[in-house]
Amino acid sequence: MNPKIKKLPEILMKRIAAGEVVERPASVVKELLENALDAGATAVRLWIADGGMELIRVADDGEGMTEQDAGLCCERHATSKITSPEDLEAIQTFGFRGEALASIGSVARMEIVTRTEEDPEATRIHIEDGRVTSVEKTAGTRGTLVSVRNLFYNVPARKKFQKSPGNEFRHCVLAFKRMALSHPAVRFTLFVQDEKTMDLAPGTEEERVRSLLGDARSHHLVSFNRESGTLKCRGFVSRPGEARRTRDDQYLFVNRRYIQSRNLMHAVLSAYGPRLDKSEYPFYVLFLETDPRDVDVNVHPTKIEVRFSDERFIHDLVYRGIRDALKSPPAVPQLFLVPGGKRLNVPPPVSRNEPPDGQLSLEVQRPLFNIDTTIYPAAEPTAPVFWQVHNRYILSQIKSGLTLIDQHAAHERILFEKALAARKGPAHSQQMLFPQTVRVEPEDFAVLTEILPYLERIGFSVKDFGNGALVIEAVPVDVKTGMERELLQDILDEYKETRKEFSDIWESVAAAYACRSAIKSGDKLTLMEMASLVDQLFAADEPYFCPHGRPVVVTVNLEELDRRFGR
Repeated sequence: MNPKIKKLPEILMKRIAAGEVVERPASVVKELLENALDAGATAVRLWIADGGMELIRVADDGEGMTEQDAGLCCERHATSKITSPEDLEAIQTFGFRGEALASIGSVARMEIVTRTEEDPEATRIHIEDGRVTSVEKTAGTRGTLVSVRNLFYNVPARKKFQKSPGNEFRHCVLAFKRMALSHPAVRFTLFVQDEKTMDLAPGTEEERVRSLLGDARSHHLVSFNRESGTLKCRGFVSRPGEARRTRDDQYLFVNRRYIQSRNLMHAVLSAYGPRLDKSEYPFYVLFLETDPRDVDVNVHPTKIEVRFSDERFIHDLVYRGIRDALKSPPAVPQLFLVPGGKRLNVPPPVSRNEPPDGQLSLEVQRPLFNIDTTIYPAAEPTAPVFWQVHNRYILSQIKSGLTLIDQHAAHERILFEKALAARKGPAHSQQMLFPQTVRVEPEDFAVLTEILPYLERIGFSVKDFGNGALVIEAVPVDVKTGMERELLQDILDEYKETRKEFSDIWESVAAAYACRSAIKSGDKLTLMEMASLVDQLFAADEPYFCPHGRPVVVTVNLEELDRRFGR
């Protein structure tokens, strides 16, 4: 009986291996650029024709290969990158499997011209169907030039599934950008149909990011740098409010290798938190450097996925680095209100329980103007003028144009940060002359039991009266008189609806309280009240976004106004 199991022919094995490594033209671009960088190139040139299906050529000024090495480099599992099992534990190069050139040569017509510094002549090798068809000597400079033509000419099934030339070209350019971003000290040049379209001079990481993303987009990036032990994390992230509807321009590198990681993507999105809508994504360029022994790059044929020895530790470092960067001054626009009216000098109204200096009072569901907390120096004769637009927005002039402030979102941010500050010490309360009784549903009672310790820190005093009844004995000083019962139920509803938006329960409770306690859209404010609100808003840590991520401040510059008026 003939055996059913047979060893595959060599050419068939190469094409199967090629199916894992060479998915599309961009895969060839990636592999050839990686080889050039591993060879120590300081300048790399890439040519693309017909989306990479007709031609992909990469030239570098690296160390080059001898004739013997050039012949071996196209064999399967032939590599100069590793020599022992121990080398796999600390990969410091891009390629190491010895599959790239062998796989490419099995599905395309390939030519390699290479020369070392010591060799008097270069070596030219032709490969077709995975076999070396000719070897000859030729003139050439130090380095390697690899030309790949007629990709998938002998694999019609794979060729049929390729996209349009334009689509494949975009993927090739993306692979080019990834390599260029991760190696700013190397000159990268791109030719399309023999026409130079991109020439990136050596420079710093910031200069390379600016040259690839453009000045307009780079202007919205915030840099950061964080490290702990052998792990370093640095890069650039987009400011809140500059998010996109797609995941374009998201670059993550580990030891200069581009990777994709759900764990680290979660860290980035968690750092932004509610500053992003559910359908928005930030753009960023992140560089992680760690001991090669702490990362396994040998878990995927294309090496685009990696595994870390301590996923949680890296997640937390990225999260904290980006979170702190988004709170830094460069992450928010600078506003300078322009004086335009007489200074307000009216004593503050008296409430039933005088709040501490600088605290907003909602005695009449409006901020209390306190002249001691004004942001304008006493020596200045004038102060900015504010206008209320539709009892919803506060309008004022700034040096570069106009600014609009959402009064509800602004007060929400102020109350949110005050509630968070209660972590360090309980907030001020006002005892109720006549405690109010409120009944809640059984499921709401369970939720209230969960968040009650946090509400007490904010300033509430709520007692269980039995049978689902609660007695409200004290509330924060910001709560409007007569609204205590409705406010408690509103906080419960808001908390249940938005709990998953926040990283911890304290922030969720603080956000629910702030949202339901803040002045509302439609509340009319006096000039003093608007000034007090703006004053305390810009004293907050993050004045430009409400706890749920909505913008508090919107600016319209003079250029936009001039454009709208046709100036």
